[in-house]
Amino acid sequence: MKTVKKFDNSFSANLCRGMLESAGIRAFVLNENLPYTSAATNTDMLSIDLVVDDEDYSAAIELLRQSKEL
Repeated sequence: MKTVKKFDNSFSANLCRGMLESAGIRAFVLNENLPYTSAATNTDMLSIDLVVDDEDYSAAIELLRQSKEL
């Protein structure tokens, strides 16, 4: 799995995930609930990651770039 993009909110991450999945690219959002379950006070250090399979990485990057999401 490779990280396509890091987000600071789950809404944007899931929006991009849906876009990728609509194009047939399996994508996952990681650490989506971490800011809510962590005792960390500095949320700048926490990121929500959008990941895809290694073989889909280039296609995912290109699709997000074309849609102006990356």
